[in-house]
Amino acid sequence: MKYSTVIALFIFTVLMTPISYANDSHASPYDFVFGNHIDTHQETMLKDNGQLFGFLYIIFTGDVDENSGLPIARHPRGLSDDHDEQCGITADCKIGWLINGKIGHAKFLYHSGVNGNDHPVWLLNRVDIPQPGSYTHFHWISRTATELRAADVPDACDKQKASQLETEEPSAVNVQCPGWMLQIKAIRGFAFEHGGEVIPVRPGIDNATHLNLLTNYKAVEGITATRGGSH
Repeated sequence: MKYSTVIALFIFTVLMTPISYANDSHASPYDFVFGNHIDTHQETMLKDNGQLFGFLYIIFTGDVDENSGLPIARHPRGLSDDHDEQCGITADCKIGWLINGKIGHAKFLYHSGVNGNDHPVWLLNRVDIPQPGSYTHFHWISRTATELRAADVPDACDKQKASQLETEEPSAVNVQCPGWMLQIKAIRGFAFEHGGEVIPVRPGIDNATHLNLLTNYKAVEGITATRGGSH
């Protein structure tokens, strides 16, 4: 059987399989948790080779992106005082991306920016980006993550939300945090709404929607000059 046929059959199976994700819990074998807000829209498993595999979820808003013609979707936000979007309970979640993850660490820089509150931005050396692949997203872990490094997570990195890395003391600005380098592959077409932008997504490797890495950093007047610290 050709490789392309195998991939097509796998994606068809994923699309047709009911999700187990419910109530912000993660059913075995997809029972890995980062210990922070990403757990409201991810299901992954820690494989024997020490890598992650799983899914990133979306919910469709019912709107259509006028530029691309694609249906608009965003991540479910879980349960809080402001919203109730629990996959399988109060939200009809769909798999938007497949995830492959490799262990890593990165220095936190900032969260708020010209796009408002977007994915947190991280600094790392190019040599620390896994190859081969398209690992363009870093996500940190907290002390409640289901992995051995959790116990050694610095206080500054032990935060539930990206905004807290920046605003809650101790601040994580310029702190090295443990986490995972993620490669994501879209399995359907949609327009992803996040961080004040709507980004068209097509099936295949996605290096745009979750890109949050810097490999060189310099203060830019009016944007980064207030971040301070050595880089």
